Amino acid sequence: MGKWVFEALGGAAVRREPKEAELFKTEQTREGEYSGNDALVREVLQNAIDAGSGREVVRVRLAIHEPGDAPVPARLRYYFERLRAPLSVKRVPYNGIGYPSVPCRFLVCEDFGTRGLEGDVTLFRDPPQGNTAKEYFYWFWRNIGRSGKTGQELGRWGLGKLVFRAASRVGCMFGLTVRESDSKRLVMGQAVLQCHTHENTEYQPEGYFCGKQTQNGLPLPIGHEQEIDKAEVDSFCREWKLTRKDQPGLSVVSPFIPAEIKGERLLEAVAVHFFTRIVTGNLVVEVAAPGLGTIVLDREHLAAACKKIVWDGPKRTKRHVAPPITFAIECFRSPPSAVTEVLGRERLPELNEESLSAETLTQLRRQYASGELVRLRIRLWLPRKDVAGAEGQLDVYVQRVDDGQRHESYFVREGMTITKINSRPSLRGVRGLVNVEMGPLAELLGDTEGPAHEDWDTSQERPEERWKTWKGRVNFVRKIVDNVVDLLTPKTTEPDFDLLSDIFSIERVTGEQPKKLPGEKTKDEPTMEPIVVDPKWFRITERAGGFTITRTTGVPMPDKASLRVSLAYDLPQGNPLKSWNAIDFVIDEGDIRPKGKGFEPVLEKGNVLQLADVREGFHFSIDGFDQNRDLLVRVDDLSESNGVAHD
Repeated sequence: MGKWVFEALGGAAVRREPKEAELFKTEQTREGEYSGNDALVREVLQNAIDAGSGREVVRVRLAIHEPGDAPVPARLRYYFERLRAPLSVKRVPYNGIGYPSVPCRFLVCEDFGTRGLEGDVTLFRDPPQGNTAKEYFYWFWRNIGRSGKTGQELGRWGLGKLVFRAASRVGCMFGLTVRESDSKRLVMGQAVLQCHTHENTEYQPEGYFCGKQTQNGLPLPIGHEQEIDKAEVDSFCREWKLTRKDQPGLSVVSPFIPAEIKGERLLEAVAVHFFTRIVTGNLVVEVAAPGLGTIVLDREHLAAACKKIVWDGPKRTKRHVAPPITFAIECFRSPPSAVTEVLGRERLPELNEESLSAETLTQLRRQYASGELVRLRIRLWLPRKDVAGAEGQLDVYVQRVDDGQRHESYFVREGMTITKINSRPSLRGVRGLVNVEMGPLAELLGDTEGPAHEDWDTSQERPEERWKTWKGRVNFVRKIVDNVVDLLTPKTTEPDFDLLSDIFSIERVTGEQPKKLPGEKTKDEPTMEPIVVDPKWFRITERAGGFTITRTTGVPMPDKASLRVSLAYDLPQGNPLKSWNAIDFVIDEGDIRPKGKGFEPVLEKGNVLQLADVREGFHFSIDGFDQNRDLLVRVDDLSESNGVAHD
């Protein structure tokens, strides 16, 4: 028989109210929409992918059941009677029978083609470093906010399983695992609720639904003693409508889910977050719900399923339009043949004409101009702190279309869409897809993602443990679609005489001309004075995340040359330099580190630097600025009376 076990609160224990589930809620959800819908789908699928056996395609089944499918009242009492005290703190009402009186809709999430929760079920402390055993049971059931996963896996935070409890109005989940190694069927449950008092004893918020306990009180799963527990495991599978028989994998039940969790929304989230992994044949997802029936999302049926969805959601989560299924299939039809040099060995990576051979760049530009799909592999250097650096790579796919419309660009890490990253809003008439497969770059980007895996965030602390100068490289990846399009669209060097033909009138040379009146004098053709260019003795050159100032060849340099460099992020109105704030950046702090030679630096304030005693052959550079914001650079020539230069 199963039972709930909570740890008693000791005198020195901290009383806490668990809030981890808040990390997974989507901002500004639609009316009648579950705020954790995206996280639920994303975490379930990425955990299944990480647990793949490698011998077959990973399959996931998400099934919503109405109260009529729930266990009978006596069995609901068996599962939930002990939770009355902590749930009363959360104001969940109970009926007279002994279980919550809210409707028992429930969600069943099952994965197949996976290995199940392997490992020692009696383990209660971290395995020693260097231990190659995969203690998945320990990491899944006995840890919160801690993970045994490595950089080779999608998840990192150890919080993914919280989505099962967050989806439950009673804050708990139950799981059945069938292990690949020994075929054991093990059932366990977990609740994270509130500190509470039960039979005059105060208990911790966390509790386990389990079978027996060891001598030191460690909860053990039902099924640990297989012959004794077999009937109980069979009842669990039958009562909660599991489809798993003896296939290895994990089945998780979230009981008492809210009405806002709907099959249509689960279907929508699967399509957005994992369409690339589905179209490449590496994932199959089945969604079942009342009114929806059963829909299988695989490479043959994904496009048809997306056409049945009403895409009326917010743009920030890419719910306003179906994912580009046909475009993705074409992208993955063959690997990129064009490959860049390894960028960023000496400084932050930049994509320019020197990144590719002249022949390759000419070919790519021709393909892009003619509307062909461009496939480009970009290699970049990733410096590490404690070990040697590594070469990372990503594949960029861009295609020019003539509709002039704004198309979403999709950024994907190991088959999972990172929804909050896009190309610049002004980029129109271009389809873009960025794909980062398993490797060093995927490890770095995974470290920058928060628990919700929605963005590559340079404010994260975890990358600091392993990577050097990583922020500029992450920003480089975030803007890669824009940079590739700019590289493939060379600047116009020839005049376009028809550019303003629709705005200004043009003389009709071959048509009838106005006649001069008798005696009218012929006017002389106007003469234009030549424009005199007065070049500065220094020049400013933009670079990724910053700029450089160097000598202008052939222009004399004044005596006692000196420059003042003033910086600020640009604003739509007002004076950006006067509005500068140390919250934006401070020169010579964090990543904003000036470099160079041939001058004496004098820091006047946090955004103003003087280059005194500038000498021939000087070179000044600074980077580390936010590449998502426009940087205003003002350079005043202090060695002349009125020389001021702007960039």
